[in-house]
Amino acid sequence: MKKICKRISDKIKGNDISIRIYVSFAFVLIFTGLLTGAIFINLYQKNYVRSYTELLTKQGKMISKRVSKFASKKKQSQFQRYNVYMDEIEQAEKTDIWIVSNEQAENPLDEDYTNAEISRETITKQMGIVMENAYKGQISSNAAYDQVYGMVILYVAVPIKIVKTKEVCGAVLMVSMVDKQTMGIDEGKYLISISLFISAVISIALGFAFSKYLSRPLEKIGKYINRIAAGDYSGINVKKPGSQIGKLENNLDDLSKRLYKAKTERENQEQLRMDFFANVSHELRTPITVMRGYTETLNDGVITDEVMVNEYYRKMLIECRSMERLVGDLFILSKMQNPDFKIEKEPVSIRQVFGDVLRSAREIARKKNITITQKLSVDDEEPCMILGDYERLRQMFMIIIDNAVKFSYESGEIIISIEKRITPKKQVKIYVSIQDFGVGISKEALPYIFEKFYKSKLKQNQKGTGLGLMIAKQIALRHGCDIMVESEIEQGTKFSFEFEECVSMDEYE
Repeated sequence: MKKICKRISDKIKGNDISIRIYVSFAFVLIFTGLLTGAIFINLYQKNYVRSYTELLTKQGKMISKRVSKFASKKKQSQFQRYNVYMDEIEQAEKTDIWIVSNEQAENPLDEDYTNAEISRETITKQMGIVMENAYKGQISSNAAYDQVYGMVILYVAVPIKIVKTKEVCGAVLMVSMVDKQTMGIDEGKYLISISLFISAVISIALGFAFSKYLSRPLEKIGKYINRIAAGDYSGINVKKPGSQIGKLENNLDDLSKRLYKAKTERENQEQLRMDFFANVSHELRTPITVMRGYTETLNDGVITDEVMVNEYYRKMLIECRSMERLVGDLFILSKMQNPDFKIEKEPVSIRQVFGDVLRSAREIARKKNITITQKLSVDDEEPCMILGDYERLRQMFMIIIDNAVKFSYESGEIIISIEKRITPKKQVKIYVSIQDFGVGISKEALPYIFEKFYKSKLKQNQKGTGLGLMIAKQIALRHGCDIMVESEIEQGTKFSFEFEECVSMDEYE
């Protein structure tokens, strides 16, 4: 028994949405049925009382008219016969018909034409109100629930007027006890209860079907979510993108694509990390192995000639500097790729940066007899201001010029151009290019030159670390621009930069 109860409980927990929909549907149906029944019974009761009041008013008018004629013509015998007729009406309609005299009138109705005597002490408040209105010549009615009798008591009073003077000499008071059985309220409640029961039975089947129909899309969404949670980021087939469920499926599809992209990027980053450590290990292993060989040779006393010993020391120094340069480049690159690292920007003159760069670059170029020419397409007094880090910009341009010198032929030329350009959106840009006429870069190698540890196999790049262009690109990105490259084999290479001009100190602030 416990197992059966637990199985039923687990089944209910597993279908809680369907059960909620079903319970909500049933509650709405029952509440609506009860509310409708209550409204119907209330309206029916009011309508019945109104119709019955109209009937009694019509009968009261007819009785008032007859009594008025009998009293005016002194036809007492006819009144007695008519009184028997009123007794029959009382029995048939369960209504008391009282004909009373208006004692306050100058000519009250003769006692021979009345069948009841009432006083203020013996009548109820509602009866007194309708009688007062009748004595004033108005037809009056009142319906009130009597707690003693447990039913509605209806009072209708019609004035009796003297034919000639129109004076109100009396009144016809009709008192009827309207019970629930008379109005058919109990029967109405019974019929409504039967209708609610039948509706509840029908709603069980409809509610079950509707709950399954309404919860089916949620079950489908649940399967999608479970699939995504399990690592399956394949696309979701959205059949109705305009519907609410379709919009939810679209959002899940977008989430799936983003997660797939994030997974791919994570795998790529992991692969890059592994490649990075492998490359660093390889780059450091070679100079360390060389230095170990030189050190062991010197330590074992294999080389004793002073000239050879000094040569070994020189080569060891070169390898140490190579490792120092590699470690320094890795440190700079790690800072540039750290999203939390921020460079300090301030208004900087591009012309001033290149003035500093050219002093160092010409020393490097002199070894290969290379001429570095600067072409300016701006006024001599134009500083070409941008927002940037002076030292980082100098480092970036120095890397590009160093590569240009490295891959240029003997007695070649390097051209540095600075100019202003106006975009279609009326923005002023400062355009910088560094062009050499050396060996060039092949189309196959061009997409990879900014990757870590990518090195050309040419003899000019034997001492490179493979990190220079990667560092230059990161510095450019930190300054809101990118590096554009154009190159042809044996024709040379052109690196281009485009910066936004700093036109006022407000931009700096």
